[in-house]
Amino acid sequence: MNTAIALSLLAGCGWAINIVLVRWSLDRTSAPPLVGALVGLGTAAILVSIVALISSQPFPDATTIGKFALVGAIAPGSSQGLFVSAIGAIGTSRSSVLVSTNPMVSVLLAMILLNEDWQVVVIVGTLLTVAGGALISWEPGIGFRQIGVVLALATAFTFGVRDVVARQFSTTSDVSSIWSAAIVLSTASLVVAGIALVQRRRKIGNDIKTALPEFALSGVAIAIALTSLFGAINRGQISLVAPLSNAAQSLAVVALGTVVFGARERTNRILIALVLVVIGGALITTA
Repeated sequence: MNTAIALSLLAGCGWAINIVLVRWSLDRTSAPPLVGALVGLGTAAILVSIVALISSQPFPDATTIGKFALVGAIAPGSSQGLFVSAIGAIGTSRSSVLVSTNPMVSVLLAMILLNEDWQVVVIVGTLLTVAGGALISWEPGIGFRQIGVVLALATAFTFGVRDVVARQFSTTSDVSSIWSAAIVLSTASLVVAGIALVQRRRKIGNDIKTALPEFALSGVAIAIALTSLFGAINRGQISLVAPLSNAAQSLAVVALGTVVFGARERTNRILIALVLVVIGGALITTA
């Protein structure tokens, strides 16, 4: 197994653990989802920044910092609040499978903008992954929770853009994955903090105290996931990394969600969607 595949799988598992921890935390605290997202991102930013500072990797220049700050503003900066809200509305498995449709955005943009190869098997695999997400989008009985579907799909779009922009910047600079992750997470934390301050104002301090014990652990998962993802993007094409990471995420989150939350995360429709996502990821990996 090459390094890009291994890191893609690790990233997917990290995101899956984060999703389950977020849902667990939302069930156990009264903190707003946006503040929970801030605590998770802030914890991840601190952890990755400490590792980057004590590593032997060279400090990036101002131009590189600016480029990856843009990535962080896109995702997880603009997307994390959407993602956490989606998890709260429609659950871990549904949110994960829907977000796993982001390879459609990633692969198509990579083929158009980065001149990655147009391979039939990659396109088929991506379409299968998207079909799995569509099954969840049209699931009967979601009702008022349909907003959760919209939030998850919006998150998927921002993740797809993030992957392509990060790949483009990685190929034009020699910044390490640990420094790129530190910059992205720090910027994302500042973006979410700004939004939270506007929304919560004087309540923000108490909100953070309430959220910190529950959401801090999700920050560890985010740190591992994003660093691994950027390591994979540095080494492999988007058409490999994005679908494979998302297939691993969907498989792991349904397995973990079933153990933690029970049958509500293991409907027949979710399982069929999961199979489509995993097959799509396997096809792309083979290609």
